[in-house]
Amino acid sequence: AGLGLACAPAWADTASDIETLIQNKQWVPAQRMIQAELDRKSPSAQSPQWRLMSSQVLAGLGKADEAIGTLQSLIQEFPELPEPYNNLGVLLAAQGQYGAAVEALIGAVQARPNYKVALQNLGDLYTALAQQAYGQAKNASNGNGLLPLPKPAAQTTTTTNTRTLR
Repeated sequence: AGLGLACAPAWADTASDIETLIQNKQWVPAQRMIQAELDRKSPSAQSPQWRLMSSQVLAGLGKADEAIGTLQSLIQEFPELPEPYNNLGVLLAAQGQYGAAVEALIGAVQARPNYKVALQNLGDLYTALAQQAYGQAKNASNGNGLLPLPKPAAQTTTTTNTRTLR
């Protein structure tokens, strides 16, 4: 037990170092550090935090499909964590899979309703989808290829029959 407690600060330092590398987009050194922990069979290397960092590195290295697989696995094992949903939503949106991205971001918000990053990402995605729809509508042809608008279900009149009102 004493050995495990003595190693915990080292794991935290390594995780902090990896997070710094990720923030600075130094993907290869971050990947090396993660791989070194995996090679040591460190218990922390299998934690959700490390797997989340690994998915970020994979995405940074252009391995989006592997990153998506890692995030989907995390979601299966830890559905209560919002971060994998959020990151999955971002990757799916980048691939143009907007419906799936919206679902993932909604999953993040359901896991943590006040998760600001996911709420902002969801808002940004909805804004982009709205802009896309408005652009398509603006560029749509008004030619004969469009279907006519349906007749209104209710009809209005401008006259009143005073006899029926009394």
